Amino acid sequence: MYIIRKYAKILLNVLLALIVAFLLYANIAYYVFGQITLAIVRGGSMYPLLRDGDLVIVVPTHTIDLGDVIVYRNDREEFVIHRVVAKLECNGKTLYVTKGDNNPFIDSLSIVYRKSIECSDARQTTINSTSRKYVEYLLKLLEGVNRGIDNNRIVGKALSINNIVIKVTGLLINS
Repeated sequence: MYIIRKYAKILLNVLLALIVAFLLYANIAYYVFGQITLAIVRGGSMYPLLRDGDLVIVVPTHTIDLGDVIVYRNDREEFVIHRVVAKLECNGKTLYVTKGDNNPFIDSLSIVYRKSIECSDARQTTINSTSRKYVEYLLKLLEGVNRGIDNNRIVGKALSINNIVIKVTGLLINS
C-alpha cells in the first residue's frame, strides 16, 4: 500500500508540473501574440495530427503560410480547424484553400462553399511536401478549384514550433 501511495504522489506531482508548464507557456504566448484562444478539437478530420478532445492554442495572426493549421468559421458559423493546402492570389487579395488531413475533400467546395470567395483568374500556390504521391493527390483535388477563404473568416492559427502544433492530448472532454 505504501508503494502505491508513493507512486500516486509522484504521478500527481508530475501532472501538476506539466499543468504549470503549460499555463506558463500559454501566458508567454499571450504576451507575445496578444489574445489567445484555447480550442478543443471535435471530430477526426485532422487525424492523426489532432484527435477528438485535444486542446490547441490558437493565436491571432496576419501571416498564414502553406501548411499552417488555421481556425476559421464555416458556412454555419462553426469553428473549423484545418490545414492550408493552397493559396489563391486574386486581384491583390490572398484566399486560402483548406482541407482536413483526414478528409477526402477541399473545404471551399463543401463546408465553407457559400462563404468562400470565387476567383476565376486566381494564381494558385500549392503546399509542398516530401511525399510526391501526396503532392500528386493534392494537385488532383485542387484541379479547377477557384474558391478560397479570405482573412475575414479566419480566427487564427494553431500555435506551432517548427511546424509542430502545440497541443494537449488525451483530455477526453465530453460535450
